[in-house]
Amino acid sequence: MTRRNARELVMQMIYEGNFHDETERERIIYDKIREMDAEEKKRNKAMIEFIESLYFGIFEHLQEIDELIEKSATNWSFARIAKVDLSILRLAIYELKYTDVPQKVAVNEAIEIAKTFSTEKSPRFINGVLGSVIKEIEA
Repeated sequence: MTRRNARELVMQMIYEGNFHDETERERIIYDKIREMDAEEKKRNKAMIEFIESLYFGIFEHLQEIDELIEKSATNWSFARIAKVDLSILRLAIYELKYTDVPQKVAVNEAIEIAKTFSTEKSPRFINGVLGSVIKEIEA
């Protein structure tokens, strides 16, 4: 499993979380981890820790992340943002603000995930929002 695969998995779990109560968050992540092959889990203990760190970190900072999205998604109400795009943005903003992942990497990963999982207009939207978020973080 690569870090991109891990990010895609985290994005999918965040997306799934949009349709469940907060109390289901742990079930969502540990169901996904249980689905992993035993050999893969053994080989990728660091990757599982990476997944857990991202997933739980996003929810720990969800209010601040969502406030940044609302502020940065100009001309878009928060409710209008597609759930897939919202999940991608939450992941990328967490990495931008709360980890040491280089900005270019976080933005590029978000755009590539959007190309795979969302609409053809989503990469440009996500890039624009993340550009505004970076300016806000650096201000």
